[in-house]
Amino acid sequence: MNTRDWRFHYKSAMPHTQLSLQHTENARLLPDRGELLCRLPQGGVGAEIGAAFGDFTGEILEKNAPRELYLIDAWDTPRYQDGLQQIKTKYRAAMENDRLRIVQGYSTARLAEFPNSFFDWVYIDTNHSFETTWEELVISNGKVRPQGRIAGHDFCSGNVVDAVPYGVVEACTKFCKDFHWQFEYVTLESHGHFSFSLKRL
Repeated sequence: MNTRDWRFHYKSAMPHTQLSLQHTENARLLPDRGELLCRLPQGGVGAEIGAAFGDFTGEILEKNAPRELYLIDAWDTPRYQDGLQQIKTKYRAAMENDRLRIVQGYSTARLAEFPNSFFDWVYIDTNHSFETTWEELVISNGKVRPQGRIAGHDFCSGNVVDAVPYGVVEACTKFCKDFHWQFEYVTLESHGHFSFSLKRL
C-alpha cells in the first residue's frame, strides 16, 4: 500500500460521529489558544499533555496562572530529550517551588496514574492520532473534576505541509457523544491548527 492509499484508508477507518445540537450550541469561537488559556479554570491544577520543548508552557504559566502545572511527555527521542533539558533550564524557578512538575512517560500510561477528579483542566497535544487522542480523552474523563475542562491542540484534519492525517476531530466528536460532553470553545488561528475546549453537558 502506498502512502497516499494508507492515508485514505486511515482517515476512512475512523468513526465519523454526527453530533446533536446540544454538543455545539453553546460553543464560542476564540481568536487563538492564548485567549483560550484565559478561559480555562484559573489558579488550579492543570496538565499539559505533550509539552515537547515547553514553547506553550510559558504561556500557560503566564495566562492561566495554575497553582500546579504537570508536564506529561515521553521525551523519548534525542530531539525531544533536548526539549526536556530546555524546559528544566528555562522553568527552573517554577520547578523549584513545585509549581511546575515533570512527569516523564507515555501520556496514556502516566495520565492514568493520577487520582480521579485531580485536574481542573488538561490540554492534549501529543501525536494527534485518533487512537491516542481517543484514549487520552477517555482517561481524562475520569481525571478531570466535574466542572473541569478537557482542551487540546490540532483540532484539524492534519498537517497539510507534511501530508500527515490527524484523528483529533474524529476522537473529540465521538467522545462528546459517547461521554456526554459539549464544545465550549474552538480557536480560529489563520494557520489552521485550531484548539478546542470541552465541558460536560
